[in-house]
Amino acid sequence: MSSTESIAVNRAKGWQVALFPFNNAATNMYFAFYNYFVYWAVLALTGSVGTAIGGVVVSSVLAIGVSTFASLFAPLMRVFDGITDPVLGGMMDKTRTKLGKFRPFMIIGNVMLAVSVLLMMFVSRLAGDIMWLQWVFYIVSYIIYVLGYTCQCAVTKAGQTCLTNDPKQRSQFVIWNMIGMIGSIVLVNVMAGGGLPNEALCQKGMIIYEAGVDAGGMTVAEIIAELTKNNVDISKYSDMFATLNADSTYVYLRGAAYGSQFYDIMVPFVIGVSAIYTVMAVAAIWEKDKPQFWGVAGEPAKIKDYIGIIKENKEIRWLVLSSGLNKLASTVATSGAVAFLLYGCLMGDYNGLYIPFYALCFVFMGAFFLWGSKTAGRKGQKRGVAQFTMFAFLFYIGVLIMLCIYDPANAATHLSLFSMDGGFHLTINAYTIFFIILYGCGYGAFNCCDNLTIPMVADCTDYETYRSGKYVPGIMGTIFSLVDKLISSLQTLLLQLFIVVLVPGLNALPGESTPYMDGMQLSCIICFCVLPMLAWAITTFCMTRYGLSGKKLQEVQAVNAVRKAAVNGGMTMEEAMRTWQTIDQVPDMFVLKHKPRINKKTGEVIVEKENFLDKIYNKIFTKRETVSGEPSSNAVDIPEEFRTEEIRGLYENIGKGDVSETVAAPAEVETDKSQTTETTDGE
Repeated sequence: MSSTESIAVNRAKGWQVALFPFNNAATNMYFAFYNYFVYWAVLALTGSVGTAIGGVVVSSVLAIGVSTFASLFAPLMRVFDGITDPVLGGMMDKTRTKLGKFRPFMIIGNVMLAVSVLLMMFVSRLAGDIMWLQWVFYIVSYIIYVLGYTCQCAVTKAGQTCLTNDPKQRSQFVIWNMIGMIGSIVLVNVMAGGGLPNEALCQKGMIIYEAGVDAGGMTVAEIIAELTKNNVDISKYSDMFATLNADSTYVYLRGAAYGSQFYDIMVPFVIGVSAIYTVMAVAAIWEKDKPQFWGVAGEPAKIKDYIGIIKENKEIRWLVLSSGLNKLASTVATSGAVAFLLYGCLMGDYNGLYIPFYALCFVFMGAFFLWGSKTAGRKGQKRGVAQFTMFAFLFYIGVLIMLCIYDPANAATHLSLFSMDGGFHLTINAYTIFFIILYGCGYGAFNCCDNLTIPMVADCTDYETYRSGKYVPGIMGTIFSLVDKLISSLQTLLLQLFIVVLVPGLNALPGESTPYMDGMQLSCIICFCVLPMLAWAITTFCMTRYGLSGKKLQEVQAVNAVRKAAVNGGMTMEEAMRTWQTIDQVPDMFVLKHKPRINKKTGEVIVEKENFLDKIYNKIFTKRETVSGEPSSNAVDIPEEFRTEEIRGLYENIGKGDVSETVAAPAEVETDKSQTTETTDGE
């Protein structure tokens, strides 16, 4: 890497780029596990923590009340989480410690997350049957969880600004984030959903409570018959069934009870793996979490500046709107209720379809993430989001058609993977094959879009520094999270509206054993297809207004680089902002050079022809990426009195002709791999 190139480009080592996304994996361990907070609430807040084997008998009023409280408390705390985001973001921007700006929040946040689950699921047992104290433990633990999650999660977006400003490296986040997702969300779900040693050890069982009026309860004999039909060993529940009144009716929740031994295994597992991921991420950002990588040294933003940032930084507004609606649509479409609706109620085989389809989706995600990362690295994050949003929309038109032709009476329009009748054998039909292809590609494309927006927050942070002179990665990242969480907290409301209200006779969100009912097909079409497609249409519109890509992002990086160099030499931020406003005013040494592709055999620069996708993108999305002039055409040098020793030395070398060649010819060269297997790399 040339000495001049280091002025314009802040690149990280490959292992740093690979490990830092595991900060997201560390918080995702708890994000996946927090789904089991509701189950713990039913145990702890009904006094059933010590129940043997997981079979629990409680009053219907108490069980339903606790379950309702926990279900409503979670989105309420998510709103609280969003409100605390900007406050913690402001604290992050003002933080300057020997341990850096970001590392303290990563460490403290992870410790708080560990404390929250230990307090909720271990220490609370000391309260015994003192129910008011159990409630205090649960609520306080949840608040600690929310604050800890915000502390650490905010760094995922904010820390990228000091890790690297190379668009290609920022685009690689999606690949390593997917690997971290498999090692966190998928890992927790697999462990909790069946990967633990055995049912008896982990006390996974059922909650049984006495049915109220019109609750659709079952007699004891019917429950036993149902359990026997599903190959459940009821001998270990015999003592419990003996306590039930044979003349009453009951409601039982299969798989809903997770006894104390389940948490004895899962809590240390989640804490341990999350801590390892945090150590990996802290190591990745260690060398970069220093003042020289924190952006232009301006005054930190104050509380009153928050509104100004949202009002004046139009780029973050468009990004937040598109990302927030995407997140809302995806949380609805991928929710457990919609999974039960599609694979259980419509297709009649939830257990046989959900996990295989879940696994197949990750195969498609891997392919699209690799494609998306390459596209974003060479053509910009915005290009990746715009392109793959359109792909997702097109593939989901096919999914929509597939669900529209579904007929509950026609097996040819049902998803089918395998059958256990007479031994295991595949039963894949044409409907299933087309559905897998269309849904898999659509799922991979929209998840690629969702992950590409994360490094775009760093671009918006750089733009805010360019626009106002303030380096506020914490505020920018948490403003993004605030709107994202407020919007996505509407998930439960939409599920109730488009499933429970829309389906006559359905009194609650569907579960594993809920039968098919009239109206469910329309509900599934709306939640699984229509809502995401509406969100993608809005995202496409937002990307036509979002301008941080191509030449505009190059201008932002170049102007920030020369201003920072001048401020480090003693110039005031106000004067630096007046002196350099556009890329034509920036000296060449501060302009981020794009890496050309070279034919190794001929040595010629490969000029890529505009393909069909390029033409569509350039026609629709690039109008707001224009700049005022060619780079350095009206260059304004840093005055002598504001040059640091490093900058003074570079100017002297340029005067001698020692550096100009390396500036004109970037150190990095990408060879045409279609012409040769050898590559040259100047890093």
